Amino acid sequence: MHSSTYTRFKQDPVLFAGSRLLAMVTLVASLTHAPVTHAAATEEWQFSGQIRNLLTNTANNGHDPVSVANQFVPGVITETTNEAQVQSELHLSTHGVTAIATLQGQAIDPSKTNATAWLNELYSGWGDGAWQVSVGKKIVSWDVVYGFRPNDMIQQEKRQTFITSTLIGRPLAMAEYFDADNSLALVVVNPEHTNSIDASVEPAFAARAYHHAGSLDLYGFSRYGQETGASIGTAAAWVMSESIELHASYRYSQKMGLLTLQPLSSMLARTPPWQTPLIAHIQQAAIGVTYTTANQHSFIIEAWWDGAAPSDAQWREWNQRNHALMTLASTMPSLQTPIAYNLAWQANLLSAANNFRRKNLFARWSWQRGAWTTAVDTLITPEDKGRATSASVEWQGDRWHLEAGMRIYGGPSAAVFAQLPQNKVVYSSATWAF
Repeated sequence: MHSSTYTRFKQDPVLFAGSRLLAMVTLVASLTHAPVTHAAATEEWQFSGQIRNLLTNTANNGHDPVSVANQFVPGVITETTNEAQVQSELHLSTHGVTAIATLQGQAIDPSKTNATAWLNELYSGWGDGAWQVSVGKKIVSWDVVYGFRPNDMIQQEKRQTFITSTLIGRPLAMAEYFDADNSLALVVVNPEHTNSIDASVEPAFAARAYHHAGSLDLYGFSRYGQETGASIGTAAAWVMSESIELHASYRYSQKMGLLTLQPLSSMLARTPPWQTPLIAHIQQAAIGVTYTTANQHSFIIEAWWDGAAPSDAQWREWNQRNHALMTLASTMPSLQTPIAYNLAWQANLLSAANNFRRKNLFARWSWQRGAWTTAVDTLITPEDKGRATSASVEWQGDRWHLEAGMRIYGGPSAAVFAQLPQNKVVYSSATWAF
């Protein structure tokens, strides 16, 4: 370990202990999990996986900042029309060690291909009685809400994806306690990372407590990050009847890094004009209801507030800057190259947070009939009347899973959803499990 990194972790006893624990357990696991005989391997090794093909076709917007930038300087930001992926996901477990690895081949608009591989999980777990301990790279997802999870303090998962896929875990050391109605999880996450205000890689300590009381599930969450400080949260899920369930989640964070446009001395910046200061006192909350009928129709309605998303003022400034840059390009064609880069940099705000706007409404209907599931959902941003509407159909067999769907973005011209680089995405996938 680099000397400065060692000093930093030694000054923080919790993170330093987690780092040492991770190193020691990894070494012990490698020494004690010796190869087994063929007969024993049949009983102790578990191997499975899946192979999935995913095809997507995207209709580009043409009027958004990214598309206009590419009209001025072709290729300043890559826009894809057709994409094909083949993924092979392998699962292995033996002697308390669990591993998931993914291999992916990708072709983008026939001319561009690449191959990548990554580890989703690789951890060792053991326990005696009510206590369980795991160390390594592991997927740990928290919270009770469907569309947005304020208290997902470890995984930091982005929701609203097209295809449900295996997440990529975080490096951690975790101790868990379970009994009939309670559980407790204590986690040191990202112990080997350097300081960062990005919560997905920031070294931190997190905890979750759970209590089951009849039809009510209660949760408490806490997190302390080296840079972002403390955050606390709570959540509840109440099963009112066989058909109706209510859930809610709330989180307060001492500090979060939020992308902000820095003051400019002129319209055209020479470098990306963004900075990520730590903003204090961030609140996030979500509430929802699910209703399921006897004939397998399911409905979800949720509303949430995300104080970590860009504010109304930021989006107004963003729209005004887009308009000013495009106006400047029409009056001074000789400046189209620097204008193209400035328009491309405007897209940074589109990936700044889990949500585009702070206020969100979400509704979903699904119907399962035998092997078939049909679903339609919509996400609405009331502040600018933007919307993202999706429809899908799935078939689940013994080993095969087939799915196809479409998502359409829209709203008034000033809405964020209406200014995304794509306005429609159509996809299909076929998955074979083994």
